[in-house]
Amino acid sequence: MWIGGRSLHFKNQEDYKVWADQQEKGAIGGGIFTPQGPEDYVGAIPAIRAVLYFKEGFSDEIREAIAQCFDDYQVYAKDHLTWLWQDEPPKGEKATSAYKDTKPLTDILKSYSQMKAFNLLYTSGKEKFATGAWEFNVGGVSKWQSEMEIYQSNLTFSMPVEWVEENTKLFIELFINCAQRLKANHGYAGYACIISKIRSEKNEPTEAYLSRKLWAMNVGSPFLESDHLLNDIKTVSWLTAINNEWFNKIREEEALNSELPMSWFIGYDYGTGILIQAGNLALSGSDEVDPLPAPYVLLNRILKPLRAERIQTLHRGNYDTEEIPLLKGYRAEAWMKRFDIPESEVLDYFEKLQAEPKLTAQYAFLDRRIDWNNASNLL
Repeated sequence: MWIGGRSLHFKNQEDYKVWADQQEKGAIGGGIFTPQGPEDYVGAIPAIRAVLYFKEGFSDEIREAIAQCFDDYQVYAKDHLTWLWQDEPPKGEKATSAYKDTKPLTDILKSYSQMKAFNLLYTSGKEKFATGAWEFNVGGVSKWQSEMEIYQSNLTFSMPVEWVEENTKLFIELFINCAQRLKANHGYAGYACIISKIRSEKNEPTEAYLSRKLWAMNVGSPFLESDHLLNDIKTVSWLTAINNEWFNKIREEEALNSELPMSWFIGYDYGTGILIQAGNLALSGSDEVDPLPAPYVLLNRILKPLRAERIQTLHRGNYDTEEIPLLKGYRAEAWMKRFDIPESEVLDYFEKLQAEPKLTAQYAFLDRRIDWNNASNLL
């Protein structure tokens, strides 16, 4: 990927290609769509990311749950993680540490009082400010923030697309276990563009560019959006988690076994909610293949009553151009509604669904399927 213009780091497109070939698959140079051109660090990379929203991050129970989630993630990610960032760390903690020198997460969290929020970011970039497909980020609200009931906590983890395609059920199991431990309010998992959190402003345009190429890719910062999603979901995806209270509202209105045919959709119980898997593998919504995948369009139709009416903005930077506009204002609203279709097209999408691969035991836990029209499952 290359755009015209002056680059401070690469003389020409060939130089950039040589650099890119030495990076992780899919890696994109930093600030590639800024006036300065691409810089020689990984600023963005497509991956499969899980996002979970939950009430609080101050209690011993939830902090232990967070540590358990990270322990499970580390089983697969430990050879790839390189740095830990802490936002406003307490006395005795460093803002940035090499991953190999970090203390166990349980010990790190003990250094934060219940009255102090925390934001911890584990990355896999070569440089401190670079990114990679392996990333774990958790933002926990403090006791006073939780009591105000206008804030919520969030946890994300990501893995390379190819890894998830080869280890699909491991990823799903990790998502379910984390949702259960955290008593998740809601969440989702699917394609995402992992951008450098440290240099996010320079790399938001890359995410904006990819969002027009990959319609099913999630856009925006789960951490910065969390307080706008206390009572609503943001989007549907390959995996979509919603709490039992919200799900019961949908179940009472819809005949889910017919609206979400079991050959392509499956529901799992995570204790305080239901996780819906739409299809065997995450779909990107490529504009060259199928920007509106039938599983996501049909799931969106059912869960749309739970969706936030407004998100205000998905990007917060200033590198906003006519060629590559950031998703702010009406563009952010349009992104939220990208899977909406008129009722007159519903049957067309059910027909389109028939061409999608049916769920198999290789990619889904078929023996753990819930009967989501049976109320006894959801009490």
